[in-house]
This record gives sequence, C-alpha cells and structure tokens, in this order.
Amino acid sequence: MNNTKFQEIKQKALDEHIPIIMDETLEVLEKRLKDMHIENILEIGTAVRIFSNMFFKIFN
Repeated sequence: MNNTKFQEIKQKALDEHIPIIMDETLEVLEKRLKDMHIENILEIGTAVRIFSNMFFKIFN
C-alpha cells in the first residue's frame, strides 16, 4: 500500500470520527516491530485496519 492510500484511509476515518491509533503510538510500535524482527501480524476487531496497513507499509 502506498503512502497516499494509507493517508486516504486515515483521513476518511478521522472525517467519520472513527477512533484510530495515534501517530505517536504508531511510531513506537514501528520501532518495536523493527527491533523484534516481526514478520507477521494479525489485527482483530478494527474499523479501518490502520495498524496492519502501517505494518505492511513498513516492511514492504
């Protein structure tokens, strides 16, 4: 997923008042995931898949 698509999904969620993970939290998780060499992730029960999209963006 490209950065533009990621930003579109994020903006749509914000416009529709759908709670999403904060940017600062994403940054912390990104660092931890890279440090831990995580290869797979399963995201359950989310409205717009921001975290898994971010994960895909980081590692692809």
